[in-house]
Amino acid sequence: MKRMIPLVVFTALLLGGCGQANQSAARLQNRPAKPSREVYIMAGKVDATTQAAVTAKITARVARINVDVGSRVKQGDPLIILDTSDIRAQLRQAEAAVSTAQANLSKILAGSRENQISQAQANLEGATISYRNSKKSYDRIKELYQQEAVPLLQFESAQTQLAAAEAQYKSAQQQLDMLKQGETKETVNISESQLKQAQAALGVTKTQLSNGTILAPISGTVTAKNINVGELASPGVALVSIVNNDHLCVDAYLPASLIGKVKQGQRVIVKVSEIPGKKFDGEIAVVNSVVNSLSKNVLVKVVLSTADPGLKPGMFAEIALKK
Repeated sequence: MKRMIPLVVFTALLLGGCGQANQSAARLQNRPAKPSREVYIMAGKVDATTQAAVTAKITARVARINVDVGSRVKQGDPLIILDTSDIRAQLRQAEAAVSTAQANLSKILAGSRENQISQAQANLEGATISYRNSKKSYDRIKELYQQEAVPLLQFESAQTQLAAAEAQYKSAQQQLDMLKQGETKETVNISESQLKQAQAALGVTKTQLSNGTILAPISGTVTAKNINVGELASPGVALVSIVNNDHLCVDAYLPASLIGKVKQGQRVIVKVSEIPGKKFDGEIAVVNSVVNSLSKNVLVKVVLSTADPGLKPGMFAEIALKK
């Protein structure tokens, strides 16, 4: 009986040890694996890929403003209406100038009127009769002068009258020929050029008038309004700013020593300090090839894959490479 006691004790110890081992293995098997931690290697600010500073193309006073900060707009929506009363007056003048130029050209191309030609023919007939009479008188006086029947003064007077009659006849003939042939090509070209200039001026005025309505160049949200009704809008001065938050990016700065770890098209993870506990997918769109000599950083542009209403331009973002 005494020999059996050690065996029982050994068996009990063995069974007890196996039970503890199984429990430890079970605990190891059921223990959750440690999550892999992303290494955030660059940071920057969230920005909109599409934004616009809206300016005027003409100088004019603001008559009406259709938006305010926070307004949602679509591309092509009228944002600001300018006072274009002066331009409308210029438009009427330009239209009148075109009408006048068109009428002048039509008159030239139509040629001379019949009554003008009839009058020129009558003038030529009168000049012809006058020339013939002067020629007969000259011939008669010339013959008498050669016979020394008339003085030199009378002969010279007949010469002068004949020359005047001949000049009048030639002038009448040229006038009739011009009327029958119409205006010269040079005159037509000048009239056509005047019409084109008037039409060009009209086109410029119409463009200026259309610029009196300032349209939204992109869809998005109005983030700034720098003009009020009655104030003067001038080209080059931003009147309204629009940002499209549907397409955001991050201009991040990467240490130059890590430039070999990133490439265009690489997927990344983005977290924003203002939205704790949430991460966003993105893709590297641009890796600048120039290193900033002062900061020793490289600019990397990351485009966010999905839109989120919580993300806003100006938020601070950190970026990790996706494994």
